[in-house]
Amino acid sequence: MTIRIEIEYKKLSFEPEEDIYEFYDTTVDIIKNGRSFFENFQPITKDSELAKYIVHSDWEGEGNAFTYPHDHTHFPLFSMVLDLNLGLRQIQPNQVFVLTHDAYQSELVFNRQEEEIHVFYHLKYFGLWYDGSQMIFTRKIPETSSFVVSANEFIAAIEEWISHLQEYLLINQPELMMDPLVQRSFGMDKAFNDIYAESPYTNDWISEWEDEE
Repeated sequence: MTIRIEIEYKKLSFEPEEDIYEFYDTTVDIIKNGRSFFENFQPITKDSELAKYIVHSDWEGEGNAFTYPHDHTHFPLFSMVLDLNLGLRQIQPNQVFVLTHDAYQSELVFNRQEEEIHVFYHLKYFGLWYDGSQMIFTRKIPETSSFVVSANEFIAAIEEWISHLQEYLLINQPELMMDPLVQRSFGMDKAFNDIYAESPYTNDWISEWEDEE
């Protein structure tokens, strides 16, 4: 099995920012055996059975991430680096990790079961989930995904991508690598690392609610 992480950064124009975690939006995708996680993603249309779960106002303009065509989800680059490097890379069996950002309405959810990781794309607060094959509705995280990756291979893919990004920045944007927040994202902030060695970095809060009794 071949797994790789695709997060575009070479086309970004890096400029000093007050809070680097809020900037440099980029796409995210996971490729397994040459197949994109989003390969089967189809937006919900007004005549779809799932349309009843979409708020009326969300059909205006582009609506939300589940009602218009797109290839990948988007998040700020260095916010993802922090989550990938210090969080998802450490995911343990029976643990859930959520990759998202407060300003976004969608999230990637990773549910590790033993040596496999089940991948989902979730529309916050709406109960709509894409599992790599189809869209489903549930108020809880689905038990299984159609897109399952080896935990060891997935963690190795994260490490490889982070290494490539760091090498690229050191060559092309060395001043950016001096930014304290960028260094923290790459695990180069010893004080920050010491804090999380005692209290591991987790992000398992899914923006959903339980079914009412």
